[in-house]
Formats: sequence, structure tokens, C-alpha cells
Amino acid sequence: MITEIRRRGDMGEDFATEYLEKQGYEILARNYNTRLGEIDIIAKDGRYIAFVEVKSRAEDCLYAPREAVTRSKQRKICKAAMLYKLEKGLNGQPRFDVFEIIYGKNDLEIKKFTHIKNAFGTEAVHGFF
Repeated sequence: MITEIRRRGDMGEDFATEYLEKQGYEILARNYNTRLGEIDIIAKDGRYIAFVEVKSRAEDCLYAPREAVTRSKQRKICKAAMLYKLEKGLNGQPRFDVFEIIYGKNDLEIKKFTHIKNAFGTEAVHGFF
């Protein structure tokens, strides 16, 4: 059984992927999972490899979705990104983005979204890049 939260997350990732493709990004991977962490979307944007964390919340939530990307979550994303680059032999400049989505209070209609490029850096994990 799929929960409402999971369905909202899946829809958000689908929306973010479609948006990025329309902006000219080449999607390299989705839901890249390792023992070190998970990355929602990995995409090529010119010389950058964008590691994108998608967060969604209802419009009546007390905090912005981006606030859920804590320092601990950033460390996990950076470690997983390092592993992905090593596995694939990629040399692109890493960039860590957050894609936040605000849904309606009582429905799954997207009210607002924001793509935050370079939302955080590798300072969360020293010496990896």
C-alpha cells in the first residue's frame, strides 16, 4: 500500500524530472541508492553534474521543504555523489541542488515550486571533491 506521503514524493520527483528535462538537463539517474545515502535525481547540466534532492510539503506546513535537507542529509548526499562519480568515471563539476514543491493543503495540486541551484556545497563532507 502506497502512503499519501510516498505518493506525494513520487509525484514530486516525476515533476522535478520533467521540469529539469524541459530546461535542457540530461537525466543520468533517478533514486540512486547506496549504503552511503540516496540521491533523488542525478542530471548533467553543461559542465555540472547536478545531484538533486527533491522535497515536498503541503502549503500549510510550518517550514519550507528545503529546511528538511539537514547537514546530516547533505553529508549522505555528498558521499553518495562521490560514489556515483567514481562508479561512472565522471569528471563533471558536482553541484548540489534542492527542488522544493508546495502542494495544496488538501490535494496533490502543485501550488509552487523552486529549483535551488547550488543549495549547499561539499563543506558538509570535507575532502571528498
